[in-house]
Amino acid sequence: MTYCEVSDVNSLFGDISDEVSNELFTTAINNSTAWINSNLKRNFIPIPTTNPQALKTVAIYHSASDILLSLYHGDELPSNYDVWFNKAQTMLDDYIDAYLNAEAEESDKVAHQ
Repeated sequence: MTYCEVSDVNSLFGDISDEVSNELFTTAINNSTAWINSNLKRNFIPIPTTNPQALKTVAIYHSASDILLSLYHGDELPSNYDVWFNKAQTMLDDYIDAYLNAEAEESDKVAHQ
């Protein structure tokens, strides 16, 4: 199972000047799925059997960062790549924290809102 589709990632970009091949989209989406799953496994969180919306968004952002990394070089790359990758990482960390704290005692839970 992948967490997002080509159309999801493509809609994030809107109109970009470079043509993104289907192979690049597929590779980026597969990379994002592997990255998400490895982060979940590392934190002892089961891989979901359905597609939670939060993980779909994480996958879209991570895929976008992969695509930007492969398409662009130069001065603007670090800031553009960092924006999408950092958003993906932050959202995944929030997902993991929320899962881990869902089973905690009420007095130990961290507020996530």
